[in-house]
Amino acid sequence: MTDLLAAAEGAAASGGLDAALGKLRALSLDDFGVLLLQMPNPEYPALSAVLPRMSAEQVQRDWTGQAGFPLLAQSLNFVRSVALRFQQLTGTPLGEAPILDFGCGYGRLLRLMLHFSPPGQLWGVDPWDRSIEICRTDKVPAHLAISDYLPRTLPVEETQRFRLIYAFSVFTHLSERATRMALGTLRRYVAEDGMLVITIRPREYWQVAASSGQSVDVPIDLTTRLREHDETGFTFIPHKRDAVEGDITYGDTSITFDWLARHAPGWAVAGYDHTLDDFYQLIVYLRPVAG
Repeated sequence: MTDLLAAAEGAAASGGLDAALGKLRALSLDDFGVLLLQMPNPEYPALSAVLPRMSAEQVQRDWTGQAGFPLLAQSLNFVRSVALRFQQLTGTPLGEAPILDFGCGYGRLLRLMLHFSPPGQLWGVDPWDRSIEICRTDKVPAHLAISDYLPRTLPVEETQRFRLIYAFSVFTHLSERATRMALGTLRRYVAEDGMLVITIRPREYWQVAASSGQSVDVPIDLTTRLREHDETGFTFIPHKRDAVEGDITYGDTSITFDWLARHAPGWAVAGYDHTLDDFYQLIVYLRPVAG
């Protein structure tokens, strides 16, 4: 690994980011993630000049509730699952595919996607301008733009199509109106041989949230939440946020596979995954179909 990093340092000094990434992709995904977590690193001044700076620990906690190596482990498990399922479901490796991070936050997953695709093939959108501001300040190398809370379009070229779109911990927080709108809009921007990856919360989430008082804005009526989840497949508690077009779009949400099958036209559930370090984020893989 030391030799690889020395070669990447030399490549960064002479050829910039793309040359450095050409060397760094020989690292394991985990070692690549650890390197990014430690940026800037005085041992590697050239790499520190071209790779994105890691966001402050407080930013990591504010956006995700975790920071440092525990958060990196969770992030790596998600990315590894996505890369594996992408190859299984599409028949091609993830490398150099146009990728969209829908709800990119401060860019924690976009950084890791540099292991697969060049910066010119990475897009990150988020409705909170502060997220995009942090990505730009930290020099996350991707096309970055502010999206709408109720997205009818995406802030990308109208003809742009993505082979991979992922949304980690986005649909776990959206109202039903925002969920339907986002799924419909993302369908228009996915390549026909592409894939959408979202995370959803299972029924058990409400039991944990109710016992821990996790929802800080509104007390959780566990009986109501479980009944709605079982009967309709979708339950949502809005947080104290400003309404968007008359709808509070952000809160706590659970969705069933059956709800997705009935209310996500143009998408077919192709599989799911979960990791033991984050059991209450079910990873769902969706493939485009004729709607």
